[in-house]
Amino acid sequence: MKTRKRPSEALIGVENLSEIAETALFSAYLTKNVPTSLIFIGPSGAGKSKLVMQYQNVNGSHLTSDITSIGLQELLAGDPQDRIRFLIVPDFNVVLSHRASTLQLTIANLLSVTSEGYSMFARKWAVLGFNRRFIPIYYDYSLQTRQKINTAIMGGYVTLLQLARAAIPMPKKLQEVNISNAMGQRIQLLSDELANNIGYIPSRREKGVKGSHGGARFIGKQLEFTPHLALRSMGRAHALREGRSEVKDDDLNFLMRLIGFTRYDRPGQL
Repeated sequence: MKTRKRPSEALIGVENLSEIAETALFSAYLTKNVPTSLIFIGPSGAGKSKLVMQYQNVNGSHLTSDITSIGLQELLAGDPQDRIRFLIVPDFNVVLSHRASTLQLTIANLLSVTSEGYSMFARKWAVLGFNRRFIPIYYDYSLQTRQKINTAIMGGYVTLLQLARAAIPMPKKLQEVNISNAMGQRIQLLSDELANNIGYIPSRREKGVKGSHGGARFIGKQLEFTPHLALRSMGRAHALREGRSEVKDDDLNFLMRLIGFTRYDRPGQL
């Protein structure tokens, strides 16, 4: 008697997050562009590590569970042909566990490296003030999605095992993707919204105040130049992911979905 083959495991309800992550990967293959860096921030057990680790075999990626300033320098020195285009860090807690002097130097070097063209996925960005160099992706699960996940757990389709490694065909060389003037003006308008969203940062909740999410305070709208550049990068990268050489309406719709995940006190619902 043949045993019934169990369907391959997949994360449930994270299609938007996968689209964002893969678009960031494609941003490393654009001409005249600095790749976009992301940090996924969600509740404990929300699948952040699973989500990013499935991309560890994608061409140009480098997976690391920990990183220090010396380790980062050695990594870059050992890559004279610039084959590493993005770093994947599944859990930033390990990096944060180093003593203060080591951590500060590591963060300073990471910020320098990412501004020169490397991408990283991690979490707990706000503690380190990454809101200008990294796009924070805040998310949580809706009640409906939680019910679907629990049903899948009972059926044995969701486990603590890692997902199968994603096979994403990446370009072999840098690609040119254009943005028309009309599209550029629409992206500029969207950058104002992103600049406002990243002005919300975590703060200690006042005593006696209840809620499912931590407290937040608004430190003011951030200068929109960097958000503008990041959205242009992600818009072009999304077009490249879809096989286009010019940014279209579909790519702007993606940017609007992306912005919906960038406000700390209003995490995107899956």
